[in-house]
Amino acid sequence: MVKKRGNMYTGKPFFQWCKENGKRGERLANEFKDPDKLPTEVCKGSQYKALWKCRKCKHAWRAKVNNRTRSVRPSGCPQCVHHARPNKANNFLTWCGKNGERGVKLLKEYVDPEREPTEVTRGSQYMALWKCQKCKHAWRAIVKNRTRSVRPSGCPQCANHAPLSKTDNFLTWCGKNGERGAKLLKEYVDPERELTEVKRGSKYKALWKCRKCKYAWKARVDSRTSIARSTGCPQCNKGRIRGKRGRAD
Repeated sequence: MVKKRGNMYTGKPFFQWCKENGKRGERLANEFKDPDKLPTEVCKGSQYKALWKCRKCKHAWRAKVNNRTRSVRPSGCPQCVHHARPNKANNFLTWCGKNGERGVKLLKEYVDPEREPTEVTRGSQYMALWKCQKCKHAWRAIVKNRTRSVRPSGCPQCANHAPLSKTDNFLTWCGKNGERGAKLLKEYVDPERELTEVKRGSKYKALWKCRKCKYAWKARVDSRTSIARSTGCPQCNKGRIRGKRGRAD
C-alpha cells in the first residue's frame, strides 16, 4: 500500500498497477520519467503531476497519474494528439458529423483549398481558411481553436461588428469597469456617436478630451478599452517622456 503523502492517496502502487495491465501498463511505466518521485512512491489513483516522456515522439509533459491510469478516456501524449494523422474515424469531417448544429456550421465555413476536411483532425494546428456564412468574411484560423469546447474562436469580422444592445455597448462597459471606466466615460466627447452607439471593441475613431490637460484627439475605442495595451492622452504621454529624458540628462 502507498501511504497518504501530500497530494497522493492510499491505493495500489503505480508500478504494481503497471505490471497488472499488460502492454498499456508497460507503456506507462516506460513513459514515467519523474525526477522527484519513483513509480513506487505514487499510487495509480494519485493526483500528483508526474513528468512523462512519450516513447514515440520523445515529447515530455506533466500530467496527473490518475488521468493516465483511468479506464475512461485516459490522457495521452498531447504532442501526438495534435499531430495525429487523419483516418476514417479521426478527421474534421467525421467530428463535424458528430457535433450537431455546431459541426454543420463549421463544415460549411471550412473553405480551405489546400486540405480537404478529411485531411485534418479536429485537434490540428493547421491554419485553415474559413468563410463566414453570415457576413461572407474570409479569414485563417487554427482548426483546434474552432473545435475546442472552451471559448472556440469565431468570425473576427462579426465579433467586431456585432449589433449593439442594452447590455453590450461602451456606456455599459464603462459602468462595469470602476475608475477606469469612469475616466474613459468622462473623456469620451464624440459628437457623431453616442456612448450607446459604439461597443468596447469597436474600431471607430472617436473624439476624446483629456480631463487633465484638456487636449483633444481621435483614437479607436478598442485601443482605449484594451486591457493589454490601452492608450492614453498623447499630450500627457509626451510630457512624461520629456520629463524622463530631462532627469536622465
